[in-house]
Amino acid sequence: MVSRFILPTPAPAVSEPAAAVGTPWWEVLGALGPLAVLAAATLTFIIGWKTLEQRRKADQRSEWWARAEWAIEASLSDDPRRQETGLGVLDLLAQSDLAGAEEAAIISIAWARPLTAIVDSNGGMGQNEDTTSVPGAEEVDDDNSSTAAGTRR
Repeated sequence: MVSRFILPTPAPAVSEPAAAVGTPWWEVLGALGPLAVLAAATLTFIIGWKTLEQRRKADQRSEWWARAEWAIEASLSDDPRRQETGLGVLDLLAQSDLAGAEEAAIISIAWARPLTAIVDSNGGMGQNEDTTSVPGAEEVDDDNSSTAAGTRR
């Protein structure tokens, strides 16, 4: 008896990628479709997230300004307790991250007028004299209190 051995034939060497051999370009492009859908979905999510974040920030700044208007109005009140509360709220609002440079300048101006009126009613300094209690003044308070300019001293 003679045994017959069948030898396996070696696979042919491939010099080009299997997808490119004999495959039309539109099929390759069609295979990339799910990847394009994923990229579009990711881009849409990022744009939506940024839009919501911007809207939230704008709403917060709008509410901040409404509080600032109330505080300015209260600081100009004839009632000393309401005036003191308004000045305190102005100080807190000036320290907020929502207060930019322009807002801090507005608060500094709004702060100076009631303080000058308080000093005048007590027979102290006049309208044109400098008050060191105005936010942003260069002197440092001994009690390390905050200022309406938004910085701790």
